[in-house]
Amino acid sequence: MKVVFRADASPAIGHGHVMRCLALADALRVHGAQCIFVCRRGGDAAAAAVSAAGFALRVIVASDGELHADAAATSAALAGDSVTDWLVVDHYQLDAAWESALSAQVGAVMAIDDLADRPHACRLLLDQNWHDDPAARYAGLLPPGCDTLFGPAWALLRSEFAAARATRPARRDQPHRVLVCFGGGDAPNATGQVLQALAPLAPRFELDVVVGAGNPHQHALRDLCRSLPGASLTIGAGDVAHRMAAADLFIGAGGTMTWERACLGLPGITIAIADNQLALSRRLAAAGEGIDLGSLSPDALARLPAAVEAMLADADSLQKMSEALSRRCDGLGAARVAERLYGLRAS
Repeated sequence: MKVVFRADASPAIGHGHVMRCLALADALRVHGAQCIFVCRRGGDAAAAAVSAAGFALRVIVASDGELHADAAATSAALAGDSVTDWLVVDHYQLDAAWESALSAQVGAVMAIDDLADRPHACRLLLDQNWHDDPAARYAGLLPPGCDTLFGPAWALLRSEFAAARATRPARRDQPHRVLVCFGGGDAPNATGQVLQALAPLAPRFELDVVVGAGNPHQHALRDLCRSLPGASLTIGAGDVAHRMAAADLFIGAGGTMTWERACLGLPGITIAIADNQLALSRRLAAAGEGIDLGSLSPDALARLPAAVEAMLADADSLQKMSEALSRRCDGLGAARVAERLYGLRAS
């Protein structure tokens, strides 16, 4: 089977779209599928991740909002190839018109979405987030006969998260290790702002700070971490699952990392750096499975130190959050989606 992935990454939009597509591509490769990525020019860190994973990458030129140009460039990138069985699109700017423009070149289209704010012309839709009535959110946005996969049981995580889940150590009685990570992009430098807010507390716990290889604030963050006792900075970490398993508390955004840390039962304090991260973080906080400070703002940063102190001082509450989170996601979603793609292809 041949599968083409259309996703982008940049400091502005983050790397979550490409990373979850890579997780699915890895699961498909286990079945022998050929996977190819099509990405816009400019996402150097994402291109490096695709290449490092051993997948072919085709770079196209199209600007934000140029739907027809993007469809034409993607079509040209596929021209002359053998038949593409599935085109998987994970992109907030691409909708039914784009999917329809490519449909003649592919066997079927799968859309990965979590906004439910535009129509799709797809055979299969995946929304891996937690919603009370996901079908109602997509009412009128999907074509007749479209199959749907809803919820974190289908979350696209790399295989190392399920492996780390099976061997993760017990939570410490005296929590002290904090993982700070705002994803691969972090254009507003939430990482730096959080570290500055936590500076007075830094001597009291370990700060494991992780940023993407394309983070535009690397030099300033290096200097900042050197000035904080117990803080270490890793750029482009390849062992995030291990770091989550070793941490007692997470500070970062929502997004795709929500299900990575849920798989490993890592409670978190979330500060959104994009509007689409707010709803899920609020929902988990309302369920008692984390603390949500809302969008990145002076108020959120002012409340952060007290929130960290309170959570690290209450090991029992952290353990309960950990157990509840781990029930949400087992890390096997990518394998399940890969099997569904093969099943629908055969049907």
